[in-house]
Amino acid sequence: MRGGLVLGVDCGTQSLRAALYTTEGKLIAQASTAYPTRRPHLNWAEQDPEDWWQALCGSVRMCLEDARVRGDAVSALGCDGTSFTGVFSTNDGRPLRPAILWMDLRAAEEAARVEATRDAALDTCGRRISAEWLLPKTLWVAAHEPEVYAHTERVIEGVDWLVRRLCGRWVTSNSNASGKRHWKPSQDWPSRFYASLGLDRLAAQSPDSVAYLGEPAGTLLPEAADALGLTTTCILAHAGMDGWTAPVGKNCFAAGCVSLTLGTSTVLIAETDRPKIIDGVMGPFPDGIRRGFHTYEAGQTSGAATIGWLLGVLGREGTPDAHDELEQAAARVAPGSDGLIVFDAWRGNRTPYFDPLARGTVCGLTLEHGPAHLYRAILEGCAYGIRNVLDTLANGGCVIEELRVCGSGAASVLWTRIIADVTGRRILVSEEKQATCLGSAVCAAVACGAYSDLAEASAAMSPRFRRVDPSKGGGIYDVCFDLYRKTYSNMKEVMHQLAHLTQPNPDSLQEGP
Repeated sequence: MRGGLVLGVDCGTQSLRAALYTTEGKLIAQASTAYPTRRPHLNWAEQDPEDWWQALCGSVRMCLEDARVRGDAVSALGCDGTSFTGVFSTNDGRPLRPAILWMDLRAAEEAARVEATRDAALDTCGRRISAEWLLPKTLWVAAHEPEVYAHTERVIEGVDWLVRRLCGRWVTSNSNASGKRHWKPSQDWPSRFYASLGLDRLAAQSPDSVAYLGEPAGTLLPEAADALGLTTTCILAHAGMDGWTAPVGKNCFAAGCVSLTLGTSTVLIAETDRPKIIDGVMGPFPDGIRRGFHTYEAGQTSGAATIGWLLGVLGREGTPDAHDELEQAAARVAPGSDGLIVFDAWRGNRTPYFDPLARGTVCGLTLEHGPAHLYRAILEGCAYGIRNVLDTLANGGCVIEELRVCGSGAASVLWTRIIADVTGRRILVSEEKQATCLGSAVCAAVACGAYSDLAEASAAMSPRFRRVDPSKGGGIYDVCFDLYRKTYSNMKEVMHQLAHLTQPNPDSLQEGP
């Protein structure tokens, strides 16, 4: 083996996953630990960072125990996490309030305010701002929880908080910095832009340094090594944002190839060496994953979470085989779901509309429709959302021919088949279920010197794939896709009015601790 074993850690929305690999990419052991999400208001979502830490310690120790290896066999650890998840902390790492998750849309008005500046700093994100992002959330906390913000010494993302607890340094990744903090290579934080929004301290509250994916962020602190069962010689790599780490784990660096993560949300990531602003997608972010390349990001806030919602409505959430039973029934429903169209905006639309007030919509219901129709229609609706993004990229000159897929939804044979037929693209489904963990492990392998760069390591450690080609009989989906887009344009005003009806009363907002 080249350099011993490496650990990949993925701090996700519902759980933290850890996986142990050889530096050739062979999976040795994996473990997962779940944690709760608090939802104090509609479209709000918060978590306790301490739950992430306990999940990290437990999952890593379970990996070591299952693999029957000692901690000194692990050369390096790579850690990624959900993007947009904001932690407001003291300088010694003590959170002052619950972390605000990426899926939390409370800062819609603040996002519009940032976007309205038309500042040059926004040129690298397509001049569009999502309510999910850290900057609008910071403005929200400053306005609605001034006591919390007054004592905040660090405004960082969840994965940055974990990295600091592991190595003692406030460091972020190039993907987090470029993708969500408006950082540019060879430049400091855009302090003038922050100050123009009234956030004069944000540059000082930001991480002290930026580490590129594959670069060492440090080594483990003694207390961290002891808690995880590792050693202080274990090298730590900041593996960045989960959606941007997934393409590293699937070797998505070829032209015309995009990474698609079918998780709680859907995330599409594409690299380009010919950057241009494409209206409707985020980017091009400079040095987002690799030096010299730009990154586009797109997708929807509600992906597999929408399927989970349906199971809950049906009283089947947590029921063994519920997914399999509904998928088998949905497979017997004809494409087009017998006249149902789902607009997949259960938590707003991320791209190409950048509309946090969009709402999930089901059109065409009759008394003859049942759970299988709804299940299939949701899968198709998510696929239409993916096609909408791919068409937007293509119209901007970024043509995608192949989607490399991972995430919990990738296990659905029906869903991947629908995506291939709806988009007309070749699908390669990763046989490594935790491809994002593998991406973090790739970063760790580079950081400890097993490989010279991400491209070499990704090619060597890449998993096998199951290929799904689009069928020739997908004409019904062209018709349905047109109706999908009309659903939004025709219902947008109604969606916004309904969204305003459910906004929390400012007088009812809880005070920060």
